[in-house]
Amino acid sequence: MRGAPIVPGMSPVTPQQLAQARVVAADAVLRNEVDFRGYPHRHLAVAARPRLSTSGVTQLLEAVEYLTHYGWELVNVSSSSNSALFYAFLRRR
Repeated sequence: MRGAPIVPGMSPVTPQQLAQARVVAADAVLRNEVDFRGYPHRHLAVAARPRLSTSGVTQLLEAVEYLTHYGWELVNVSSSSNSALFYAFLRRR
């Protein structure tokens, strides 16, 4: 996503951008803006930050749940205290 994969409102994420960053925003996943076809890696990180209407954890787990239908499984969840981000780490089955 052009250097800042967590910035909302950006254009759809191409397979090349995703392969380079290996991190995708949960809201982009939920808006179906990410093309996972051709993603060459086995692991992926999904990031979410809290919003006014929803917690970051809720949005993150919604994205994880969505991705489980496409062969991804949750490995771990973590948070970053200095940036208020929540991360889910997934592995392709």
